[in-house]
Amino acid sequence: MIKTQETIAGQVGTLLHKLEMLIDEAVSCGAELTAALPRARVEAKLPAMVGQHSLDTLTDAVQSLVAARRQTVATHKHLDKVRELMGLPVISFGEESPKPDDKVFTTGTIRTDHLRIAA
Repeated sequence: MIKTQETIAGQVGTLLHKLEMLIDEAVSCGAELTAALPRARVEAKLPAMVGQHSLDTLTDAVQSLVAARRQTVATHKHLDKVRELMGLPVISFGEESPKPDDKVFTTGTIRTDHLRIAA
């Protein structure tokens, strides 16, 4: 059976979406664990130095997950350009909001034209 470009792009999109979701879940879990460790130390009535190394290495791991998320988002943008080049339609995997313009997140500027000063 010959696969169409649209079918192949759909398979790639499915895997990309799965990766994005798994990374987000891992970041969330890491953040929860990071918050739980100091509370657990206090509840166990252990000195502050206990668990510091674990907290340090966990924080490094969570930062690595955030970096992986950043790279996955960049991959998504690159693959979206490939999709455009191929002339294929946008495939949505459940997100209801449109993708925001990169300028919103990379320039540090915030849109304020909809705000008013109230006296």
